[in-house]
Amino acid sequence: MHFLCKKCKKAFRKDMSNYEESDEYCPHCDNHYVIEAKTPQPVLGVEGDDPRINSRMLKDDRVKRDPSRSLFAVDTTDRIG
Repeated sequence: MHFLCKKCKKAFRKDMSNYEESDEYCPHCDNHYVIEAKTPQPVLGVEGDDPRINSRMLKDDRVKRDPSRSLFAVDTTDRIG
């Protein structure tokens, strides 16, 4: 297989049938051109708009909360059984 070193910009060949750990370096400048792969980690996040443009998702602690706007303030007794 043919490779091109980004550091010294020289081309070289490596035989992939007997590839060893010492073959991970450029033969001209000893640059380590093989980097380890990163495995993706699952992350739970919330996507939203740019807060500089649309700040509705951000909570402002300076504003008093209206208790009538709570989820638990809704009367659902007519819906239950």
